[in-house]
Amino acid sequence: MNSLEQIQNIQVNDKQADFLETVMFNLSSDGVKVAGIVGGIGSGKSVTLADLLMVMKEELPRAKGQFACITITQAKRSLMPGLKATWGDENRWNCKAYNWETGHGEYVLWREPPKSFDRPYQEPDDWSNCISFPNGFVVELCAYKLTPDIHRGRNDDFVLLDEGLLFKREWLKILQGRIRANKGKYHSNLHWGFYFFSSPPYGTSGDWMFDYEELAKKFPEKYYFCHIKTKDNQAFLPPDFIDNLKETLTDIEFDVEVEGNRLGKTPKTFYPAFNLHTHCPEELEYYQANKPLELSVDFNAHFTSCTIWQPEGWELREIADAFVKTPKNNMTMAETLANKVVEIYEKHPKKVVYITGDRNGGSKSAGTKMRDGKWLTLFELFSEVFSDAGWEVYLHPLTFNLEGKEKHFLIHEILSEKKPDEYKVRINPRGAKSTIRSIEMTPINEDYSKNKDSETKTSVPQEQATHLSDTVDYYITYKRNQGMGHLPMGFEIDFM
Repeated sequence: MNSLEQIQNIQVNDKQADFLETVMFNLSSDGVKVAGIVGGIGSGKSVTLADLLMVMKEELPRAKGQFACITITQAKRSLMPGLKATWGDENRWNCKAYNWETGHGEYVLWREPPKSFDRPYQEPDDWSNCISFPNGFVVELCAYKLTPDIHRGRNDDFVLLDEGLLFKREWLKILQGRIRANKGKYHSNLHWGFYFFSSPPYGTSGDWMFDYEELAKKFPEKYYFCHIKTKDNQAFLPPDFIDNLKETLTDIEFDVEVEGNRLGKTPKTFYPAFNLHTHCPEELEYYQANKPLELSVDFNAHFTSCTIWQPEGWELREIADAFVKTPKNNMTMAETLANKVVEIYEKHPKKVVYITGDRNGGSKSAGTKMRDGKWLTLFELFSEVFSDAGWEVYLHPLTFNLEGKEKHFLIHEILSEKKPDEYKVRINPRGAKSTIRSIEMTPINEDYSKNKDSETKTSVPQEQATHLSDTVDYYITYKRNQGMGHLPMGFEIDFM
């Protein structure tokens, strides 16, 4: 049974079926055809990609196309496990990697295939990033992050793209101009196809994907766009899968990655230089077990939050964010957040933490406690939780919060990355999504000060308000003064 016959027997959800049927039979334009899926957690988009490749290799023998990616390493690490699992499923494709000892197997990874395999019409010069099949169908990984222009000379029969939200709009011009190989050799609608798959974007990065949503309405024979929500794949998920996501994800993560809701970006932002591709690269190893943690905290009565950092040289790397909305067990909000972070990093081997943040946390005001006749500051309460848990604590609260134009231009200068001897900010796109959203949704006032109206609006989830972006400001200010001494500012530095 070939792949075209097998596709009739595999189990898919309704959205997956619509996608496969459309690209095989309904996208009939003579030129380049584009089809995309934007899907949430567990929606089945990766399985659809694997299924599509099985059909393509049957329909397009000796074709060669590219799998566009950010970096080769990232693609091999994140893409291949899902493809191999779906292809190898005995109830789906039962397609195994080639065994060089036995000579059995249906595809070869990252090396020239055996002589028994047919070659594509345009054989690659280097097989080290190729997936090849016995009939000469070849997929070559092509990285765009560092040198996108090197792909301008390619001739491809098709292009595949995973996680389109990370792909820059300007790279599309290079990518789509390559889909031109072997005119007249194939009579399949899958020839000259551009197929993209992606998680939902949080801001404007990846918004090019939604251009095709509009084009599909006007030219259905050439374009197709599909949203898949997690619930669309419920038949193939554990009964409590979505309920568990509701418990473990933040509101914004659940809203975007499960419910499939699109989020915009404020047009006049306090952070105009912020860019997801530059400041939130996927391929970095953000968390390091052998290094201390550095926390930047923002104290508020109804939303207390922090960002968690592990700098690497001049790169200020935020590994995660954390926040609480209500106090627990007779604790203050500061203690509640500290306990949450301690619990998250209970197994972190290097029990050393540096704490900085909002200067107001150094005052003795509402939300603090008295002990032994002395009022403790919010910073002291926060730090004490770590000390009691066995952490070595260094407390570095800011004594001055930059405001207005001075803060705006400092942060903008650093995010612009125009100076080689300046800090660079890198934010984990997986672990710090609320921080990213907070930055993207922070407006600016006419006097260049940060507009913080969102902090008092009940209609705005507070993890999307300006609180977390404030912690980024505090941390940059702290490191800028500590590491370079450019700002006329002192610190209270205590060892606990």
